[in-house]
Amino acid sequence: MAPVVMRGRGRPKGSKNKAKGASAPVPAVKRGRGRPKGSKNRKTPDADLDAEPDVLVCPITRTMFRDPVMVVDSGHTYERSAIVSHFGRNGAKDPLTRLALSSTKVMTNWAVRQIVQDWLDRHLDVTPDDWDSRELLEPSKDDGTDRNDEGDDAGVLRTWRATCPELQERWPEAARPEHWEGVTIENGRVVELLLDEFELTGAVPAEIGRLSALRELNLYENQLTSVPAEIGQLTSLEVLWLSGNNLTNVPAEIWQLTSLRELDLRNNQLTSVPAEIGQLTSLAYLNLDNNQLTRVPAEIGQLTSLTELNLNYNQLTSLPAEIGQLTSLRDLNLEDNQLTSVPAEIWQLTLLTELHLSDNQLTSVPAEIGRLTSLENLYLSGNQLTSLPAEIWQLTRMGVLLLGGNWLTSVPAEIGQLTALKALGLGGNQLTNTPAEIGQLTSLTELDLRDNQLTSVPAEIGQLAALEELYLCSNQLTSVPAEIGQLTSLTWLDLRDNQLTSVPAEIGQLTSLTELNLGGNQLTSVPTEIGQLTSLRSLNLGQNQLTSLPGEIGQLTSLRGLRLYHNQLTSVPAEIGQLTSLKVLSLESNQLTNLPARIRELRAAGCEVYMDDGVTFDE
Repeated sequence: MAPVVMRGRGRPKGSKNKAKGASAPVPAVKRGRGRPKGSKNRKTPDADLDAEPDVLVCPITRTMFRDPVMVVDSGHTYERSAIVSHFGRNGAKDPLTRLALSSTKVMTNWAVRQIVQDWLDRHLDVTPDDWDSRELLEPSKDDGTDRNDEGDDAGVLRTWRATCPELQERWPEAARPEHWEGVTIENGRVVELLLDEFELTGAVPAEIGRLSALRELNLYENQLTSVPAEIGQLTSLEVLWLSGNNLTNVPAEIWQLTSLRELDLRNNQLTSVPAEIGQLTSLAYLNLDNNQLTRVPAEIGQLTSLTELNLNYNQLTSLPAEIGQLTSLRDLNLEDNQLTSVPAEIWQLTLLTELHLSDNQLTSVPAEIGRLTSLENLYLSGNQLTSLPAEIWQLTRMGVLLLGGNWLTSVPAEIGQLTALKALGLGGNQLTNTPAEIGQLTSLTELDLRDNQLTSVPAEIGQLAALEELYLCSNQLTSVPAEIGQLTSLTWLDLRDNQLTSVPAEIGQLTSLTELNLGGNQLTSVPTEIGQLTSLRSLNLGQNQLTSLPGEIGQLTSLRGLRLYHNQLTSVPAEIGQLTSLKVLSLESNQLTNLPARIRELRAAGCEVYMDDGVTFDE
């Protein structure tokens, strides 16, 4: 078994004067301490402060690297002359591990050279032991390792690994790079580096620019603070993901990557994007979400291959008119900015299928929106819209229309033309009624009318046979139409915080219902038909004026949560004890003095029972 060795350290743990695994003895030389410039071997009282770090000492010569090279096959670093001499005496074996090597090829370790130079720069009066001057030796030109070389991608990865503890944890030193996590090599060239969520910190090394065959580089969700200018040398790069880091800028050279098809820079700290972005004419996907951008350059209009542009969660106050030149665009995301208007040219994007403008400061939508005849999803929630143009109702391909959180007071009858709609959001407006034509939206699966001023709901709502979720909470409803019982696909019905005094018996027909919220109304009773809702998992009847409950409630055997707090109950039916799936039973703030013994059994089985102090259980 090969000994465990620290990379770049002097000798294996437990050895004396011989590097374990070497086929010939390694000279026993004391650790270099360096000497003041101009001295011989004389030591000074401060000599220990000038000691060369172990990581910079060759395992063979035991002196500081002057011409460090890395054995490509093993990843270990040695002094060039020492390792070449070792190979001449012992053949293709690594001195530290005794493992046979498939190649004796070495390459200059530029990272270690730079560390040595940095050490020399900090110790200007010290010349390392056995050096005849303070200068590093020139690297050989015949090992294919000068900075412009593009031949040994594996060596570049090993160099990166040598200076990056996070990669050392994921990339086993003994393994070949093609077997490392996130690395794809074809014909000896690295073509993919997928290092997302590797916890990388600091800077990406400049050597990455030598991976000229790289097609995809994914550094998503790390803690990188900078990217080197040499990234501009990756002329084959098609996909670059740098999202989720701590970047405040990117090098200008990145805009030279004219083969890029995808660029993801979201979730960083970018404050601007340069005009040079317009050079990336092959770009189809650009994501700049969640930065600190206040503007985008007009040159963005040159990205005519773009099909998706994401600018959500920035601080944009305007958009350039040139955005109208992105005629291939299908998905435009501008949510959560500070836009008060959008340029008229945006309505030239006739291929758009998705347009996200929620959470801005828009006060109107121009009639030209009617030109976007391909539009399928339109998000306008969280703006300051008081009305909508009639042309919006001509977008008959629309499947999602979200208009919540605006200042709308009415919805026109023309809404009934949007027969492809599956989701309609009108919550948080100032609506006092909804048109009967809403019943024509027979493809609708979700309808949100919460937080308005509705006093009634049209009977035509019963025609929405595909409806699965209906939100009518926080209005001023005093009743709901019996036709609501026709919504047999409904799984979620929220009627809380209205002024309902009763619930129609037809509610018992909603046999697909899993969530029913009737809390915060003025109910004095619930119909016995509620017992037919056998799929129900949550029932909220809290904050009403109930004086009793029907025994049929015991048929709701799928129920997990039953809330009956803040009513006027003087008793509860013993049948509640049949609800063996119950996890929460809330009974506090009623007029109860005692409870059926079977509820005590539910509590013993693990149900959380909330009740007032002093309430007892029947024997």
